[in-house]
Amino acid sequence: MFAPNRMGVYKQKTGRNLDGEETYGPVLPLPLSVVRLAASSEKTSVRSDSSASRGQADQMVAESKILTGQLLGVDDLIELVGMTLRVVGIHPRFTVSGALDHYEVSLEHVAE
Repeated sequence: MFAPNRMGVYKQKTGRNLDGEETYGPVLPLPLSVVRLAASSEKTSVRSDSSASRGQADQMVAESKILTGQLLGVDDLIELVGMTLRVVGIHPRFTVSGALDHYEVSLEHVAE
């Protein structure tokens, strides 16, 4: 039932290096369908007791969702339409007969 209509690429998280930074495998193709791909800049609040100026910072936020037949892992990276996104949630979706059809993947923007 699921039919992808776009191509993206992804990198699987392979672990961490000695400095604690995440490491990723090679870039792989990813057939997918976009449900929502929205990125915006939002003001973040800073705790008033830690900042006398009650300052704010800008933070990129992406409320994105894709569908794919490929099982991804949490923290894998996806590159799509010039944006780098991190997988934060995976939900399997089934047909009415109970067979696995595709995965719904929730994404967040990665600061670059």
